[in-house]
Amino acid sequence: MILIVDYDLKEVKIWACTGEPGKASPRFFSKDAGDFGDDTSAKACIRAIAGKNRIDAVSFRILFGGDYFKGPVFVDDGFFAGFGKLMNFFPFYVPSILEMLKRFHRVFKGIPLIAFFETSFFLKLPESGRYYALPFEYHESNKIKKWGFHGIFHELNAGIFSPEDKTVSVVIDKQTTVCAVHQGRPLSISLGYTPLEGVMSRTSCGDVDPGIIFYLMNVHNFSIFKIDEMLKRDSGFAGLTGYDIELSDMLKLRGKDVKVDLAFDVYQAQIMKHIGESITVLNGLDSIVFAGSAVDIFIPIIHEIIKKMSFLGITTVSLPWAGDSEITRISSGESKIKVCLNRMELAKSIYYETLTVLRSRENRAVFS
Repeated sequence: MILIVDYDLKEVKIWACTGEPGKASPRFFSKDAGDFGDDTSAKACIRAIAGKNRIDAVSFRILFGGDYFKGPVFVDDGFFAGFGKLMNFFPFYVPSILEMLKRFHRVFKGIPLIAFFETSFFLKLPESGRYYALPFEYHESNKIKKWGFHGIFHELNAGIFSPEDKTVSVVIDKQTTVCAVHQGRPLSISLGYTPLEGVMSRTSCGDVDPGIIFYLMNVHNFSIFKIDEMLKRDSGFAGLTGYDIELSDMLKLRGKDVKVDLAFDVYQAQIMKHIGESITVLNGLDSIVFAGSAVDIFIPIIHEIIKKMSFLGITTVSLPWAGDSEITRISSGESKIKVCLNRMELAKSIYYETLTVLRSRENRAVFS
């Protein structure tokens, strides 16, 4: 059994995974962060989840790896020194996940612990795609650059058809991101230094003219804290519609509320803008992959986006886009561009990659 752990400060999500790729069926557990408050409670919690099964490895989804982690790494004594250097980037998240990792390292000695980073993939971005047009001193002193997000999904999507394809990967999650990929390398990513950039989310603004921020602060006498809250918590779908509800419920109001219709039009326009940018940097397009936790919920939106791209020679099979496999091809046989839905859960993706990492480690041991 392999455990996949995703920790977001308040909740610890754990998937218990067994089986070969394509046949795995993870069992999901949600625990309060307080259940891992000390070594004894953490050990008891994990043992209760595993039952009588042997734990072969524990893999962690980590949101940020800076310049230090270029791919999955084993969590050992050397890991902590490098990860600790990231404290200043996320002073709330990094210390907390660091303590969690140290706890697992103490409690589960001898069990491989593997860290997967959402930002590692984007260390391969071209230099022109990583830097903002700010005074260069801030890039050097504050590490302001595009770090990206959803790298685990985008890297997986890049190889679904062929690594040689010029692929646009769209991950529809709590935060939607769009990435251009070719030959296993990202060429652009919609989300950069913070989650505010790129496509709007349920509560955040997405791309916005920075001058608007200073205008609102001046006219309404907003403090830096108020403007920060507005951009992160009062904007996006919630800001445009006035409804602070989940997007699955927001979809049900389409065609019934003009503000909801406007919000989804803006959302689609932002996605289309970043898809267009991706096609440009790729100098063409061979395939599009839609993935993420909300991909099935957003099929009507995906269908509309693809229809707007029909001028590229994209044609799809008729709705509904059902399928038993995790990868569902939705482009028709005559379509010039291949399109598919990747319905794989993120936990499964990390599980399959964990199997690959463990086998690679075994092979190195055999041949060393």
